[in-house]
Amino acid sequence: MALTQNINDFGRFADGGDDANWYIGYNNSWLVKLPPAPLGEFSHAYIGAKIGRAKTRPNPNKPWQREIIPGKIYMGISQTAAFTAQQSFFLAETRDLPLEPALDTQIEGVGAGEWFWAEVPMAQVSSSRPNYLIIWSPTDAFVKTSSSPVLAAAAVDDGQPRETRAWNNRSITGVPPRNPGTALETPINSISPALAIKLVPPSSSEISVSEFLFERTGKKCLARFSAWGENIDAAWVEHSRDGLDWERVSRVLRRQPFDFTLPADRCPAPGDYLRGAARDVLGTTAAGDPFQIPYGAQ
Repeated sequence: MALTQNINDFGRFADGGDDANWYIGYNNSWLVKLPPAPLGEFSHAYIGAKIGRAKTRPNPNKPWQREIIPGKIYMGISQTAAFTAQQSFFLAETRDLPLEPALDTQIEGVGAGEWFWAEVPMAQVSSSRPNYLIIWSPTDAFVKTSSSPVLAAAAVDDGQPRETRAWNNRSITGVPPRNPGTALETPINSISPALAIKLVPPSSSEISVSEFLFERTGKKCLARFSAWGENIDAAWVEHSRDGLDWERVSRVLRRQPFDFTLPADRCPAPGDYLRGAARDVLGTTAAGDPFQIPYGAQ
């Protein structure tokens, strides 16, 4: 569910070219009004956005290198244009976003905008009332385009009714609007923000992750694995010190081959564990068997 019938039409701003100041910020949020959800048998609900062009800056200790400006992005869903903490959900952090290229240096991770999704309780999505979505950032460095990620957009179909269904609010300070009377600040009628709801029917899809391989390549290390399943849309590498608690240590790749180069500060120590993980478009996630780093590996 989005303001276009085809979410692949959201090709403006986040993929490159003029960004038109469509940044996601501490002081800059975007809202849309979507209709009631269709009735049906759904098992999961997600809210999402197409985002790109996260920014980098010179590393203060190694100015010839660039680092990602750290920050987080949140979305909210409500049946009014006001959003509580319980209606707000973490969506992504900048280390996972496609990066904006630099004219004078090579940057890893540059690419077109991608869709990011956060699962929400089914009860948060209404089938009888409109569903408002909002996107913003609590990161106080995101106050201008030059430091902030960019939201994608699509041109409004001239053949559709021109009811206002999108707004920009530049009066926030790191939290979404609490008052519906002041939330819908600036109407947007010619361009649609790339915000959407995804409803997933019950699924028995399966994913298999195997053939995990690991090697060190100088200061960095390489991890690769295979994943089988229908419509796999994301894969990553997880790390654990005890084989019980896991955290992601790689970027998310959205297409094969699933080969990951980990920087020196994310390479595991001997005795630690790594494993591959993958997710399909329906939200089914699977992880492979843990691989323990040999004690002789330095």
